[in-house]
Amino acid sequence: MTRKRFSAFVFPHERVQAARLLDSNFRPLIVSWLLALGAGIGVGLFLAWYIFPVSYSNAQPYDLTAPDKDDYIKMIAASYALDNNYALAAQRLYYLQLPDAAARLTALARMETNPLTQQALVKLRLGMDAPSAALKRATSTPRPTRNLTPLPRITVIVLEPTAVLPTAVPPTALPTPIPPTSEPNPNAPRFELIDRRALNCVSVGGDASIQVEVRDANGRGLPGILVEINSARGNEQFYTGLKPERGAGFGDVAVLPGTYAVHLIENANSDIFGDLRIDANVVECDSDLTAIQGWRLVFQQTP
Repeated sequence: MTRKRFSAFVFPHERVQAARLLDSNFRPLIVSWLLALGAGIGVGLFLAWYIFPVSYSNAQPYDLTAPDKDDYIKMIAASYALDNNYALAAQRLYYLQLPDAAARLTALARMETNPLTQQALVKLRLGMDAPSAALKRATSTPRPTRNLTPLPRITVIVLEPTAVLPTAVPPTALPTPIPPTSEPNPNAPRFELIDRRALNCVSVGGDASIQVEVRDANGRGLPGILVEINSARGNEQFYTGLKPERGAGFGDVAVLPGTYAVHLIENANSDIFGDLRIDANVVECDSDLTAIQGWRLVFQQTP
């Protein structure tokens, strides 16, 4: 009985001492192993990132990351908005291998804050809904972007006034609009012009613009209607509904002095309304209150 009690009392003490001895012997080894492992990982990352970085070759568009694919879609839409080449745009979208390209285009158009990019995305999305009509549309060569920056004013200081009578300057003839390039769609809903008003400098806030509002038969604003503006400088298109704060069916475009014509195309059908004259830019709104600096046209769907 005495031997058992002594053995039970001594054995735990010896085991604790053995564990401490074992721990003291292996601790430097474990620390050295951890330091070597960390150094190996660091050297490996340095070699992989700086000495032997991975270089990709023969990569495909579907290898891009999701944000890069979104940027690529925007570039495809911008190119399609300029050249109307739907076959090329559809081929580029195919190489992205998107699970649902139409849904992604819709989401990007809703999130886009740049009006021009948003118009291009909406146009490509509408083309996907009617590919046969989009393929029949004539392609065009991109034209240079118009420079809407007003010319700087030059102040002339006359030190000694002279009695020189001013020479009458004949008015400059405004350019004649060129014919529209888009054919009317007889199968599209018919819209009639119910309001046409000239706007002065104060109404448009100092910038020349043409404003269009499209309504359904019940008088509600219709977004996504394509509007074409024709002038001697070329033809320009935009969609309604891209400025919801001004109305669901509202759309506008900045213009320069000249004569313009407006009509609805593609998913809508209307007559061409011309003789929309924009006078020379008025730097100060109170310098000529009668100058026409814009037009507002309201279309409504016929019942």
